[in-house]
Amino acid sequence: MKKIIMLFIVISLFIIASCSNEQKLVEFEKNELLEELNEQGIKPKLPTKFPIEIKEFELQMPPHESQIYPIVFIGESGEVFNLRIHLGDVTYSGEFDETVKINGQDGSFNEDDITGLDLVWNDGKYHYFLNYQTIGLDTKVTKETMISIAESFK
Repeated sequence: MKKIIMLFIVISLFIIASCSNEQKLVEFEKNELLEELNEQGIKPKLPTKFPIEIKEFELQMPPHESQIYPIVFIGESGEVFNLRIHLGDVTYSGEFDETVKINGQDGSFNEDDITGLDLVWNDGKYHYFLNYQTIGLDTKVTKETMISIAESFK
């Protein structure tokens, strides 16, 4: 009987560990980026955690006036997260795979072999579009991790 109970416990722990898709997140210091965005006249929330150590980031403002603020986050091994912060309404021509909850608000998630993982949501007057590029990278990121990144925005 003890062997059966032990076997059941071991199998249960294995199943629980296998089903956990969330990755460990590391802190991202957002103050420098927040200052750059404040200079552009916006005060959005920004991510405070990523599943990788961020080596550098770049605010890629176009040469003309824009309501879109694109930011690229680059990890130590070349991983790339793209964040676009939009002011105003945004419409998409394609469909997203599923509706998800981000801090109690509706968002949309999509996974594509070419473009990677996409997560979009609204928070106040800002619309956020977070993308993780998956092609050629060993670092795997899950839907749950993308949601955790979005929930870390402060």
